[in-house]
Amino acid sequence: MLCDIFLWVFDATIGASLVASMVIAIKKIFHHRISARLHHALWLIVLIRLLFPFLPNSSVSIFNIWQLGVDSIKNAVSPHSPVANDASQKEREQNSKQINSPQNDKTKQPENQKLLDPSISNPIKIDPDPVEDTHTLGVKIAAIVWLIGCISLLGFMCAYLLRTRRRMSSLKIVTDPQVISIMDDCRKRFGITKPIPIYSGSYRKSPHIAGLIHPWIYCPEEICKESNASALTHVFSHELAHYKRKDIAWNLLGLLALAIHWMNPFIWMCVKQMKADRELACDAYVLNVLGEAESVPYGMTIIQFLQRFSTNRQQLHLLPFTEANNRNQMIRRIQMIKSFKTGSYKLSVAAVLSVALMSSVTLTNAAVKVESTVKPVASDQATTEQEARFLFDSDERAYDRLSKGIQTTGFAFKVPDVLAMDYEFKGMYIDQKKLRTNKETHVYIEFSKKDPSSEFVRFSASSGLHGLEAAYKKIVDEQTKGYGEQKIEKQNLKVQALDVMKVTFIGADNNINSVYYLWQDNGIQYSLNSFASDLQEDIVKIISNVKYPDQAMKERYVGYSVYVMGLYDTEDVQHGSKAIGFTPKFPLELPGQFKGTAADISSKVNFSMPANEKDYKTMYLGIYYDVAEKNKRLNGENRISFDQIKDTKIYEDMKKNGNVAFYQSMDEAYKVKVNMLKIAGNEVFKTEKYKRYGEASTAADPTLISYFWRENDVCFKVTFTDGVSNEEEIVSYLMSQKAVDFQNLK
Repeated sequence: MLCDIFLWVFDATIGASLVASMVIAIKKIFHHRISARLHHALWLIVLIRLLFPFLPNSSVSIFNIWQLGVDSIKNAVSPHSPVANDASQKEREQNSKQINSPQNDKTKQPENQKLLDPSISNPIKIDPDPVEDTHTLGVKIAAIVWLIGCISLLGFMCAYLLRTRRRMSSLKIVTDPQVISIMDDCRKRFGITKPIPIYSGSYRKSPHIAGLIHPWIYCPEEICKESNASALTHVFSHELAHYKRKDIAWNLLGLLALAIHWMNPFIWMCVKQMKADRELACDAYVLNVLGEAESVPYGMTIIQFLQRFSTNRQQLHLLPFTEANNRNQMIRRIQMIKSFKTGSYKLSVAAVLSVALMSSVTLTNAAVKVESTVKPVASDQATTEQEARFLFDSDERAYDRLSKGIQTTGFAFKVPDVLAMDYEFKGMYIDQKKLRTNKETHVYIEFSKKDPSSEFVRFSASSGLHGLEAAYKKIVDEQTKGYGEQKIEKQNLKVQALDVMKVTFIGADNNINSVYYLWQDNGIQYSLNSFASDLQEDIVKIISNVKYPDQAMKERYVGYSVYVMGLYDTEDVQHGSKAIGFTPKFPLELPGQFKGTAADISSKVNFSMPANEKDYKTMYLGIYYDVAEKNKRLNGENRISFDQIKDTKIYEDMKKNGNVAFYQSMDEAYKVKVNMLKIAGNEVFKTEKYKRYGEASTAADPTLISYFWRENDVCFKVTFTDGVSNEEEIVSYLMSQKAVDFQNLK
């Protein structure tokens, strides 16, 4: 956890340094063309960048350029790059040769005793939740040093603030009527109704304002006694300007950023410069309130204070009237005061737009790469030459073909070649977790035996995890959530050149709940999962035949079966139309501000009750719609679903029986009464209100209403949740839609 926080701080400090460099360049180039207030406002962008851990992704972010450079470097040194991947490329070529080799069967299925080394296969009982050791020693040491420095600085600052607060008890509150009158007049000029007390003493020579919630002004005794009304007006106006500008809060945030990013010397310089620009902005605000005529007297007051109270020591966090030991800063202040013009403190429209533009490119992160314009797979290249257009985004994706899944993952991984082992590809699932400092991608592929046993194994490949222990802990967490606490046995195997960890989860009844085989290859973590206790021989063969997928494997690994297939771009929709056997309607918007949120291909069991086992495998296409506001979702249920299936019997049975049968179990249907009505001159069946799972539904499950109609050999169904007021308008709109034009689907 500490290392992860430290890595975020490191990432944030690099990003903020880049933004600060841009700010410095802008200030240098346009020094005389931007106001003092804008000089300070630009630093606030850096401060936000330093303190906010999560910022939105944007295609206009300046960090897209940085990310492009990083990706180029990664590609140059990555084991998957064209330069560094010679070995992997040779392996692919060798794999391709093995497919056509006469000795392929022998090389692909070595004897089991040659693959296992019994001498290292010792069962060991282990802690089900081991400490994850995923970072290098250097990172751990740096994280500890950073934390010690951060805590020390924060402790020192808190102690200083408390000491300053305690000093109030030794200070005298100013009650001189003349001083109070000057203060009240200044408060009126700045529009401040809240009383701000003045304290006097001798612990510091320069006036300052302190107190975030209950502000107070410190004014040395000699200033209160010896200064004239004009000088006191300037002093109080300066401190009240700090109050109006919320500089006390910004000052504390600057110190907090300094404590967090103390290891970066560039940030120290930036915070110092931000404080200097804050004083200039404060002077500009004072003169904006007092008037241009007061610029010379105000400047003279600062010079007089400089001469009287020169010191070589500054306080840590206070906002003083003078900073006598910084000659260049004092010269900048006097020059600004001398050249001040009325109205220059106000931000012009151009300045506001400039800050907004600067914020949009610096307070956003590089856009997360989404595979939204992937090229069509080979099987569909004959029907479309354009790149697929992105329709629906999702971190979780399900595909019925390996080729498309590979395009989506963004990293190279090996896959079992199960052609000669009586296993077949059933589908793949991709889980991409996009984080600020890391991107985890997990690929799951399911294989099942072709024989009646229906045994299956699940293969996974993970990128972005910190080593095999991280992959192991993830599996333990998943198993614990599913089965609760279990006994875990760990065994080491040797499969060809791979070190494989076998992990067995045993329930309270001493039955095996699940068995995992984990290994790591070229920085990618792999696993095979089986729910049977006697598949080790099969698993070993599968592991020994894992390779980078070639074109032949991509073409073989396609299967509709009953696996749900997501539709995320236009190529998916075109491919999915083959699974359902017709070109569907595919509107992306519906009347009433409803927009498409997702689409998939699924088994008929989710449309209506299948007539038999063959009918069970009939596929249908579903599109889901909702309004833009997420808070109007009902328990994760979409407001509208639009389903279509090539099946006329469903409609004929409704006409004959006066009801529609929904799936409840393998042998039992849940029947809902339907009534016929006319919509746009067409015959439509409308169900009574019902729950999705019939008697098994809960009170929290939304109430549904479905409309059915038929067009040629296709049956359409629209399902609404409660709260959709324009049902018949939407049904009529969907009836009027034509089959999708893949080239113009937007």
